Amino acid sequence: MDQNWLSAITLKSVDTADKQRRAFTLFTMAFFAIALITTLLILNYQVYALPLTVMLLISDIAIVGCLLYYFRTGNLTAIACIILLIIMLLCISLVYTGGKENTALYWLMFYPVVAYVTLGLKVGSVFVAIMYLSTTLLLFGADVGQVSYGHVEMTRFLASFTLVILFSGISEFFRQKSHQKIADITLIEKRDALTDPLTGLANRRYIYEHICPRLESDAQRHLPMSILLIDLDNFKLVNDTYGHDFGDQVLIAFTSMLFDKLRTTDIKARYGGEEFIILLPNTEFKTAHRVAEKLCAYVADKRIAYDVGMAVSITCSIGIASLNHASQFSKAVKQADDNLYKAKMAGRNTVVSNKQEDE
Repeated sequence: MDQNWLSAITLKSVDTADKQRRAFTLFTMAFFAIALITTLLILNYQVYALPLTVMLLISDIAIVGCLLYYFRTGNLTAIACIILLIIMLLCISLVYTGGKENTALYWLMFYPVVAYVTLGLKVGSVFVAIMYLSTTLLLFGADVGQVSYGHVEMTRFLASFTLVILFSGISEFFRQKSHQKIADITLIEKRDALTDPLTGLANRRYIYEHICPRLESDAQRHLPMSILLIDLDNFKLVNDTYGHDFGDQVLIAFTSMLFDKLRTTDIKARYGGEEFIILLPNTEFKTAHRVAEKLCAYVADKRIAYDVGMAVSITCSIGIASLNHASQFSKAVKQADDNLYKAKMAGRNTVVSNKQEDE
């Protein structure tokens, strides 16, 4: 049975919360960096070496530009990479020059935490590794004009920095695992809530929670749309005569018939009881009427096995309506329901749509 409709169920709320966490961390660091860099420039521009002053000024302007660009595009990952690269270059410059009274090394400790939180374990590890190697080379490599640190200060800093990286990485690894586990459980529960357990079709709630918003956001892909509201004729009599277990088999068999005669792009849902709703994207009501008539005839010709040597036939009645604008959806469903009622009153096993009224 086709389950493609399940792919439309997403975890926007979970993903949005995680993105907000990353964005909040990044913005906190960025705003703090802007405030700190600006303060340092104002108070110490006469103390710092010229390269460091220039680097601070460029970093300040670039971070502000990145934040403005994010508010226009919403591309968090790209902006996070740029800002963290700027901060990395700034930190390396601080290590090279020593900062004020050789206190530059203290400012590196926050970097692994922010890198992992905003970029995740894989990308964050790349940035952290570059920072770690660059700092190690400046501290223990050849003298190329950088400030001189004490041996004890360098070794203790490197040990502390290594521990911060290690525990930040471990924390992010298990955070990601927990997040994925929660997301998987949430997705399963959400899909269960939107799936009819008997037929495996979408249910009525899915139509209103997922299809209606998609009609609003992606109208060109779906409209015009036709709605088929289907009711199995005399279904109560089937239950009373053959039992509810066989009634369930009838519903399952009818579901298979829908997949036999309808396109995979058509949205099929159990609307309630023995009623089903079919949404036909990019379909005018005249075409929908022909589709419904073929489905009606196909159902009437099929026989459902009941016992050895015994089979039962069923029929269905169908009401049709169409819509050209997303705002018409509820009205179209009501029209389809009215037409379904007319089909039942006309003797069942028939199709009623606005097509007859136009002819």
